[in-house]
Amino acid sequence: MKCSHPPGFLGLVGAAFAMFASGSTLAADSPGALLPAGFLCTRGSQIVGPDGAPVRIASVGLTGMNVVGGRLQLAGPFKGIDGHVAAIQAMGFNCVRVDWIDRTLDDPGGMAQLDAFVAACEKARIKVIFDNHNNEATPADWENAAQQKNGLWFDTGPGTDGTDGAGNRGTISATRFQQDWVTFARRWAGNSTVIGFDLRNEPCAHTKTPALWGGKGPTDIHVMYEAVGNAILAVNPDALIICEAVINYKTGAYEGDLSVVHSLPIVLSNPAKLVYSVHEYPKEIGAYPGPESGPGYIARMNKRWGWLITENVAPVWIGEMGASMRSAASKAWGQTLLDYLNGKAPDGPAFSGTQQPLGGDWWAWGCLTGQNPNGCVGEDGQMRPEQAPFIHQMLFHPSARPGSD
Repeated sequence: MKCSHPPGFLGLVGAAFAMFASGSTLAADSPGALLPAGFLCTRGSQIVGPDGAPVRIASVGLTGMNVVGGRLQLAGPFKGIDGHVAAIQAMGFNCVRVDWIDRTLDDPGGMAQLDAFVAACEKARIKVIFDNHNNEATPADWENAAQQKNGLWFDTGPGTDGTDGAGNRGTISATRFQQDWVTFARRWAGNSTVIGFDLRNEPCAHTKTPALWGGKGPTDIHVMYEAVGNAILAVNPDALIICEAVINYKTGAYEGDLSVVHSLPIVLSNPAKLVYSVHEYPKEIGAYPGPESGPGYIARMNKRWGWLITENVAPVWIGEMGASMRSAASKAWGQTLLDYLNGKAPDGPAFSGTQQPLGGDWWAWGCLTGQNPNGCVGEDGQMRPEQAPFIHQMLFHPSARPGSD
């Protein structure tokens, strides 16, 4: 493996809605490209393929094992894993982000389903990123399943109150968490379908037991990212290590705050495997204070994480983004965010030459009618027309020049 180290928005929206009105699908008319065979690395703020050419990870989020005994949420009019993976590919996505929990390792049925999913993705040339979502979540508490309430990546031992924050007795220590990741990552070693590991979903600092970036204490997530990331690379040296920003409702960092990286960056044994991540949602889902579109939102992104791109420090991958996209506010949010990712936002990142725009993960896969986000698939098996124009703009088009119409 070699990894090298050295139409405007409104036009797209109109064209996309026109295609859906005429009965054709956006994916069929403007398909996104697949990622290259092999593993990925980073160079500055770009993610690159085995030949050093910049790529864009255009993923869709699939709810997986984030509850005890959970299974992949394959909701929609498709048959089995193969049918869903084929539909994901047809809609232009080149990757799927799938969650698992520590308990999944003790669930042979769950692990078998993940094996089957990776095998199906391999046949379709779709890549997979696995995300550790929580420790003890049960079907009785979906809020805890979405974001572990103690804010941490473990739930027993120093730094915890012995629970996951939702009343479940903790069983996963910091040591066990690292061991679980090593076991999980070793399973996929050498498998170029599995390109990355998102170490922990939405760590939080506004909780009773906060995750802290620095300080060297038991809840120092910076220490964890380096230790667990390097332990994974020791058994699976090809994987990207994705490290999420810490969310803090008390400081307004609802998407996570990577400004701390200025003074305390993550250092891995292979720096070319590090990717930072945040989650971006409109207010109707994320409920954060401040503007959700326009110049104010751009300034917010610049401060929280965009500077890593403009200063060419490291890649940032938007690990979750999306909504049902039915409201005017969410559409304004989407326009601002996609313009920002694509290098079209005033005062935002810019891309030139062969550089690729920022990648992301659209939430969520499937037909989830009644929820918000309601899934990118309608009852007819087609991409929902309200979401299609925004998804189209996040797809990978290697021949397109950044910022071009």
